[in-house]
Amino acid sequence: MFEINFLNPKAVEDKVIIIRLDLNVPFSENEIKEATRINESIPTLKYLLKNKAKKIHILSHLGRPKGEINKKYSLRIVLQKLSKKLGTKIEFRDDFTSGQSRVQLHENVRFFPGEKNNDPNFILNILKEIKPDIFIQDGFAVAHRSSSSVTGIGSYLPSYAGFLLRKEIENLSPFVLSKKTKGLTVIIGGAKIETKVGIVKHFCKIADNILIGGAIANAFLVAKGYSVGKSFYANEDVSLAKKIIKLAQENKTEIHLPVDLVAAKNLNDVKISQEKITNFPADLMGFDLGGRSIANYKNIIKQSEIVIWNGPMGVFEKENFSKGTLEVLRSVAEQKSAKTILGGGDTLNALRLFSVEKSAFTHVSTGGGAMLKFLEGEVLPGIEILYKKKAIK
Repeated sequence: MFEINFLNPKAVEDKVIIIRLDLNVPFSENEIKEATRINESIPTLKYLLKNKAKKIHILSHLGRPKGEINKKYSLRIVLQKLSKKLGTKIEFRDDFTSGQSRVQLHENVRFFPGEKNNDPNFILNILKEIKPDIFIQDGFAVAHRSSSSVTGIGSYLPSYAGFLLRKEIENLSPFVLSKKTKGLTVIIGGAKIETKVGIVKHFCKIADNILIGGAIANAFLVAKGYSVGKSFYANEDVSLAKKIIKLAQENKTEIHLPVDLVAAKNLNDVKISQEKITNFPADLMGFDLGGRSIANYKNIIKQSEIVIWNGPMGVFEKENFSKGTLEVLRSVAEQKSAKTILGGGDTLNALRLFSVEKSAFTHVSTGGGAMLKFLEGEVLPGIEILYKKKAIK
């Protein structure tokens, strides 16, 4: 195995530091809705200030601007809260030039196509302008990405893990699972199956149960021969779902799907109804788990010894479609004898919205896809870049 470079005072003192944080927080109408990722970034920043770092250059992203400047996703929205939490002034930089202040927050790295492509020219330009001495990776939620600000910069500099990343590694490492695990239930929700297909395939081989919710469930239901009315799904997602269902059957893993859904004509429709999957209306869309589905999922959770959850069960931000996520969340929180691991931006937002304390769970991760890939046993690029060159026997 390998040893990871963790921060130490000698590495920091009188150094120009470039640090990758994950400040990708949910927001609406220029207001931050959930600030866990900001709060979790503060210990490392305070450590750098305390240990006499010369300058601190913060890189992060917000949303998915797809390599173009989009002011909707400007990191200016986090500047005030980050500065207040840190207790010091932070200078905002529209580009990657160096300013005067000791702490500087640079604009969304995803505004630039060189970020996603891990472009050496983009990286070298940042290094030329900022002239950093060391790189710190403290954005666990992006540790599964091979992008310029996650792995590229670190390949040119001495690189260290920040305190958030260290906490994630230490809390998740005991639960890395690679073989059939009795009592393991994995809950997968959200909107897009393609971002989670590899992870779901892995857990099909080792879990007892996989509970599917959110828009992802639509593709699985269609794959099983059900109609979901006007609910969203892509044909390619149905093909993926069929392969996953077959893999689960081969490994004797039960995939559980909704048997009923809370339906409406659209998200803003005040007229809602609970509809069985066996007779779902052609003109409606499903936006949440129905009552029978909730009861089924809660019963499985009660019998589980380990629960891993990423992604909501419905459009929980809307009160009419929040019950599935709320009830499943409460059910997981109540399993005091089970190991319970939650993660992902939407999951963090649900905890805040429903006032469920993080202390109710074994670990609440700032990462979604990164958390699942880590638990799968995959070597994450953003962590691999921090390995010491010498292997530990």
